[in-house]
Amino acid sequence: MSRSSWKIPYISNIFFSNLLLKKKNFKIWQRSSAVPANFVNRKIYIHNGIWLLTVNIKSGMIGHKFGEFSFTKRMGKEIHLKKKSKKKNKK
Repeated sequence: MSRSSWKIPYISNIFFSNLLLKKKNFKIWQRSSAVPANFVNRKIYIHNGIWLLTVNIKSGMIGHKFGEFSFTKRMGKEIHLKKKSKKKNKK
């Protein structure tokens, strides 16, 4: 269930304190807060549970959650491949 449309998007107070310091690279551990308009064209690091992923914020990302841009599952390693069957060549 999504947040009501009449409510303001949830943005943590930590982001406002970082904006005052004018840091170029932010490290974000709160994936539940929304992307504010002040972050456009900035490079941020989002924690996905294991490591920090680098993301460049674009204008289309405003209003979405930070967690949407840092994937927590690895692709490719968990996919089980079929085992090759050993065929005997009969001559």
